[in-house]
Amino acid sequence: MSDRALAVPIAVVTEPRFFDTYALVYAFILTFLVPGLAVMSTLPFRTYTFQYVSAFAGPFVLGLFATFFTDSTDPWPRVVLRSAIMLPLVILAGVTVLFAGSLSVLPVSSFLKPANGAVTTPIMVVLLAALAAPLVFALARRLRRRPDWRDVAQILALVIALGVAAWVGHLMLGAPGELRGFARKDLTIYVTGAVMWYLPSFGIAAGAWRAVGLV
Repeated sequence: MSDRALAVPIAVVTEPRFFDTYALVYAFILTFLVPGLAVMSTLPFRTYTFQYVSAFAGPFVLGLFATFFTDSTDPWPRVVLRSAIMLPLVILAGVTVLFAGSLSVLPVSSFLKPANGAVTTPIMVVLLAALAAPLVFALARRLRRRPDWRDVAQILALVIALGVAAWVGHLMLGAPGELRGFARKDLTIYVTGAVMWYLPSFGIAAGAWRAVGLV
């Protein structure tokens, strides 16, 4: 092999880590979901109007966009192209993962009742901690380096999401009915469903697609 050939640099492309993308999607969506739920609280109970649905669905789109725009230093045109391609793929895959996950708990659904809360609540809290654990590692990774504006945005979202997840876990372990009583029934269902089901499903879908390196 010639010296000239040896002098040619070899480019190594590293795609975003699966769990890192999972953490960012979880964090950004939950961060946007907080004001979304606040907007929903001002609307009539489960009206399913355009405003009501947008307040809940909008954070998922915004969270995915925020992830795609901050997880890369590529030029803006490439980031926009990536977002346009990845957004529908991740949404479709996320809904699929959510549906499959829902089916997986059907065999034990009859046991998941308030009457069995003494047994199921600790299990749910441990599961919530496991689902949120990637956010802790993603946050620690960013705090160990000198942050740029992308890191600052991600750190803020990760801190907010971890705070919300910890608060939900605290309410779960509180007095019976404390979790269900902190807000209107639909808001309680949406926030607990988000941290336990919706966000992990979309995080898994986005992590898998970003690991493929499609764009």
